[in-house]
Amino acid sequence: MENLSLVISMKAKAQRPLTDNQGNGTDYRTIKWAKLSTEFSQLGLGEGLKHTSDLEELAEWVHAYWVSCLEYVWELLAEDGGEFYSIDIDYTAEKRASHNSMRVGYDQLSREDQLKDIFVIKTLLTEEEWFFLGGDFYEDEFEEYNVGW
Repeated sequence: MENLSLVISMKAKAQRPLTDNQGNGTDYRTIKWAKLSTEFSQLGLGEGLKHTSDLEELAEWVHAYWVSCLEYVWELLAEDGGEFYSIDIDYTAEKRASHNSMRVGYDQLSREDQLKDIFVIKTLLTEEEWFFLGGDFYEDEFEEYNVGW
């Protein structure tokens, strides 16, 4: 995506949604995956809305920011050999591999994965905003691909 530099600058501004737990004098931090990925998706949507109202283009923004979030989490987990950071989900090798396969441009995703990014937008908007942007167009595809959570 040509505006990826914006993603990097927004990543630098994002707060780390971590919990601090003191135990035996050691500071452990837990990364709240759902909260962090939602915050990055919201940032992507907000930035995208400054440029377009097309849901496919907005999904491209959301996806780019989500990938940035993923890479940010991997950086945190790698700090100090992962000694001080953990993630609050069961982050198996299979899950990491599936996330790694998503580190491509929006146009390289399967249609199902593209629809998941569009569905994320739906969850971040009000029903009125969703329909104003033409979201009703995607409802049949959500059902066809069983997208939704």
